Amino acid sequence: MTQIANYLSNHRIIVALIYIVVCWLLLQMIEAMYKHARRKKPANIKDSFFKGVLEAFLVILTFIRVISLSSELENVTQTLLMSSSLIVVVLGFIFQEGLSNIVHGFILTIFKPFEIGDRVEITTGGSIVSGYIKEMNLRHTVIRGLTDNVDTIVSNSQMDTSTIRNLTMEDNHIRYPLTVTIPYSDAQDRDKLQLAKSIIAEETLKNARTVDVRTDPDAPVHVNVNLADSGVDLTCYVYTRTAEDNYYALSEIRESLLARFGENGMSFAFPHVEVTGSLNQE
Repeated sequence: MTQIANYLSNHRIIVALIYIVVCWLLLQMIEAMYKHARRKKPANIKDSFFKGVLEAFLVILTFIRVISLSSELENVTQTLLMSSSLIVVVLGFIFQEGLSNIVHGFILTIFKPFEIGDRVEITTGGSIVSGYIKEMNLRHTVIRGLTDNVDTIVSNSQMDTSTIRNLTMEDNHIRYPLTVTIPYSDAQDRDKLQLAKSIIAEETLKNARTVDVRTDPDAPVHVNVNLADSGVDLTCYVYTRTAEDNYYALSEIRESLLARFGENGMSFAFPHVEVTGSLNQE
């Protein structure tokens, strides 16, 4: 053991490489443990943030240990470590923005204005960022866009000082109008009109992605009737939990309406021109 210790003390580069490898292995273990924990329970901002804190601590500790192996830098390192006030001043000046993000990150984890997976609207710098909270680390928060699936990076200091509208906490649902146009000939037949409205209501509630927002489950689904140029528009709102669900639900409901209308001998209106009269021939 003494020979190994003497060998390592004389080959500091090897010791530095060992520190770096151990640090890398520990980082991989932390990442694997975090992913395993996410399989058992939903991710939250506290776990995400403190995972970043632990990783940063390991990297900084490894960096200090590697630096201390250099005989030229060892005295400098010890001097700096002994001068705690100097360290605070230097780090505060160099990493002012970074430390600000860490502090604001701690505040966000304590008061929890949002959680991982929440749908939010952030008003910052005069613009609105809308999407789902994907991750929060020491420096920033990642927001996944609703429709374009693009990640927006917002610093923790901006997140803490911005206006945050948490749509998940408000228990709001995405809603979008579903409009079907039937010919006037069908709409003027009261039985056919009521049948079309009931089919639209049934297929909307039947879809697995839709949410029934009625306070009274026995209340009818409202289908609005509007007189249009080419026919009569029948419109009802489709409620879903997410924008993605709404996109698919609308498509699935339209497809089912095509089949149901055909089964009941009903058709959809479309723009057309009707020419009447006769041609004069000379």
